[in-house]
Amino acid sequence: MAQEMPEFTNWKDAWEWHAQQTHTNFSQHTEDELLRKIEQRHYDQFYTIWDALANCGTVEKSAPVLLEVLRREAGESLMLIRYHCAGALFRLLGYPDEPMPALRKQVQWDTDGEQARQEALDTLEALINEHLTEAPPGSASRR
Repeated sequence: MAQEMPEFTNWKDAWEWHAQQTHTNFSQHTEDELLRKIEQRHYDQFYTIWDALANCGTVEKSAPVLLEVLRREAGESLMLIRYHCAGALFRLLGYPDEPMPALRKQVQWDTDGEQARQEALDTLEALINEHLTEAPPGSASRR
């Protein structure tokens, strides 16, 4: 049941309330449902879909989709999408948010140019493939 929207006295409280409502909604979705939304570019304006996926996803299912997002969402206007997407992917791989791994910075920001970012994504893809081949057969581990 949706919580009744309170009155807000500032934008920050309104933003946080709406973000929490969106996160609560996404947290009720399965990994497959979240991945379908992401594949269709149905991202939310509060960037909570990424956290919801990081909480329920697996490297096996989520990494290919998240890697594709990082490859296709180029340009300055999409850097926050890349930031949150990379955060989810690196969490699934077992890395902490802080300190931020250097490779994460390279795949989410294009400060060294798009070609360098794409090359960093090649490195990340190799890391994901290595991670997947190290997982024991039949394991459903997230990390």
